[in-house]
Amino acid sequence: MMNKLVTILKIFLFCVFISTSAYSQIINKILIKGNERISNKTILMFSNVELEDEISNIKINSILKDLYETDFFEDVKVSFEKNTLTISVKEYPIIQNVNYTGIKSKSLLEEINTDKLIREKSPYNLTTLEYEKNRLSKKIKELGYYDSKINITVENLDQNLVSINFNIELGEKAKIKKISFIGNKIFKDSKLKRLIVSTEYKYWKFISGKKYLNPSLVDIDQRLLKNYYLNNGYYNVSINSSFARLINKNEFELIFNIDAKDKIYFGDLKLELPVDFEKENFENINNLFKKIKNKPYSINTISKILNEIDEITALEQYQFINATVFENLVLDKINLTFNINETEKIYVNKINIYGNSVTEESVIRNQLEIDEGDPFNEILFNKSINNIKSLNFFKSVNYNVSKK
Repeated sequence: MMNKLVTILKIFLFCVFISTSAYSQIINKILIKGNERISNKTILMFSNVELEDEISNIKINSILKDLYETDFFEDVKVSFEKNTLTISVKEYPIIQNVNYTGIKSKSLLEEINTDKLIREKSPYNLTTLEYEKNRLSKKIKELGYYDSKINITVENLDQNLVSINFNIELGEKAKIKKISFIGNKIFKDSKLKRLIVSTEYKYWKFISGKKYLNPSLVDIDQRLLKNYYLNNGYYNVSINSSFARLINKNEFELIFNIDAKDKIYFGDLKLELPVDFEKENFENINNLFKKIKNKPYSINTISKILNEIDEITALEQYQFINATVFENLVLDKINLTFNINETEKIYVNKINIYGNSVTEESVIRNQLEIDEGDPFNEILFNKSINNIKSLNFFKSVNYNVSKK
């Protein structure tokens, strides 16, 4: 049975008017009110409206949406009466200066201002300012200043300008004095400590930044721990929580709560192929099934099986296929069925990458097993996503496939 790609359509709605009947009339005159810095011509361009255009409630909603999305306007009103379209706006103030006090280090100031949201000569609004405060707080914590404080003052200037002042109290860096593992952890603390990125503070570790409390590194630690357990038979492991307990001033104990649960082993493993596939080509897969049966569960082993399938299908030029894994847990055994299906013939038109504010796009693209112009192969697509996740650079990796 042919599996079709799912088309994901994102629709952003901005509803202002609710009308049971749409009307349509001709615009004979356009009035623009309230603008000081932004010209009438620019507002008309943003509005995508001209004289002699037809106007309706749908068009008015569209004008409102387009003008608000520019982020230049605090308030927008649009009305139509006697064939005259009136657009009334209230402009956001413009940021004249952005000042930072409390941080003497130029390199530190440059680091926390990477990808800043508040810039000089840009519109000022409270929502963006709140986002910037949260971004700064997160960035500063990642640098080890866990007890920092950020105070913001906004000074109103002439000509609808503002000056924004960030007063930052860094405090002392939060040191990881001790790392502990509690719960049904199975493995010794010394072993688990070697798996994670965070390290305990020692005076001789004067170069490493990993000895300071960093929420982003702790997230990576949790993923590393979970992967280790998943590769050693603990299929149902949960890292219930990680938290920092204050021991002394600016010294914390980093605690990971682990529940390994029961150890799980591979049970029956099967490979289901389309009727026109040669089973002999997949003999290596069946031999691998025999070899790992009754061995502890491992996600790396499953990856190895999928890689074998990938190599075989590439060698035999089975381009349009999809492999899915069905799991059935019975007591301490997990039975797996690898189902290979032919898919609709679709090619990759474009690959867009978003959210990589620090990591170069080329680094991410080097992890992709498919490229623009290639046949879309779901096995290679999933492998590409896993490659990106395995970099451990990102808190989350989200993706969608849109069919045109």
